[in-house]
Amino acid sequence: MIGIYGHGRSYMHLLDPRTKLVLMAGMSLLIYSARPPALAILLGLVLIVSRTSGMTVNRLVQGVRPVLIFFGVIFLTHLLFTPGDPLFVWLPVPTLAGFVTGGVLVLRFMLLILYTSIMIYTTSPSGLNYALACFLRPFGSFGSDLAFMTGTAMTLLPGLFREKDTITKAQAARGYKPRGLKGFTALVVPLLHRSFQRVDELSDALESRCFHSKRRYYYYRRSLAMRDYVAVGVYLVLAVVILFFL
Repeated sequence: MIGIYGHGRSYMHLLDPRTKLVLMAGMSLLIYSARPPALAILLGLVLIVSRTSGMTVNRLVQGVRPVLIFFGVIFLTHLLFTPGDPLFVWLPVPTLAGFVTGGVLVLRFMLLILYTSIMIYTTSPSGLNYALACFLRPFGSFGSDLAFMTGTAMTLLPGLFREKDTITKAQAARGYKPRGLKGFTALVVPLLHRSFQRVDELSDALESRCFHSKRRYYYYRRSLAMRDYVAVGVYLVLAVVILFFL
């Protein structure tokens, strides 16, 4: 599931958060620039990286599951509205070009989500906040506030999913079967109420610790290790191979 950090001592876990954020940005550009044969290599690579980082295939699938409907809409849109040679001679749609275009686009989105899931799984919320604060430092207070809000949101996101599951099980235990708009309201209203309550609790906790925007310090500094330079070098070699030889 996207947004859940898993503690570990794998190679990916030990990488500096700044390195992982840079690699994630570079991998995003590589995914959208690679041709279809190279996407198969990136798909195999994401399985290898997830295996070495201790992330199971089931957890990868859970990260993609919430956006399957979105993938289906994208694929069907390209399948039915892209002009080209029809897949079946007796039907004008679907077309072969739409099938290929929709499949490639869905694969790109899927790879992006999978790599993001691995990065979040191997990066603690505090580490992610530290990396964002470092890269947004040139923007002054706006950058630090944005980094803090992003880190806080990533911290609260797993709790939001757990609250959803708890509410769903509580409704089922009462014999209620949510359907349609009424069922959607029965789930969203208590979820929003609990979310606002958690935000109030967080605000009270920050105020009790005298937290304010001008008092945000890091009492330690991270330094890049040899494994960070090795990871960047491997990515550069992979990018050259994919962009110029595939």
